[in-house]
Amino acid sequence: MWVIKIVTADLLNATCLHFRAIKYQARNERQISNIHSLVKPMNQWFKVYEINTPLRIAHFLAQACCETFDFSDMTERPAKGGKEYDFGTRVGKVLGNTHPGDGPNYIGRGLLHLTGRYNYRKIGKEIGVDIESKPKLVALDLDIAVRTAYVFWKNNGLNKDADDDLFMKISHKVNGYENGIAARKAALNRAKKFLNIP
Repeated sequence: MWVIKIVTADLLNATCLHFRAIKYQARNERQISNIHSLVKPMNQWFKVYEINTPLRIAHFLAQACCETFDFSDMTERPAKGGKEYDFGTRVGKVLGNTHPGDGPNYIGRGLLHLTGRYNYRKIGKEIGVDIESKPKLVALDLDIAVRTAYVFWKNNGLNKDADDDLFMKISHKVNGYENGIAARKAALNRAKKFLNIP
């Protein structure tokens, strides 16, 4: 099994789409900054969580790319500001949101959009950081943004799914629905092309 040693800004750039229009200048600047800032924590934690083959990396980056609007935003922008996930809603119950206001407080953040109080508590314990009381850290600290995503990836057996090239299964585990399937597939194809995966 060939193991990749370095994730580069060139690989991240090749995986995502870019914001070239003047009206997207601020988003473009965030994207460029994030891409360069993500390289170090990605390389560090890829080794720990064994996302270390071209196919595993391609699948991970494709999902992360689409969850973060092409690496430009580490915070989800839900239609109702997270109220659709709040305490008392069906989705809020599934996400372990137990207090009023939990929906907006625990919206998706990080590379794979960690969502819901229960998940913030659980994954926070696994990485040894209290993100339940400081949820914005998942978006503000790119090391935490990467680590939370890797823990989710490992806990859901996604390396095995990536080894088997099971794109739809991975997409469903990451997003739960078929949101952005065409964009996810296109990002996967771009990553595979860069990594010379047939």
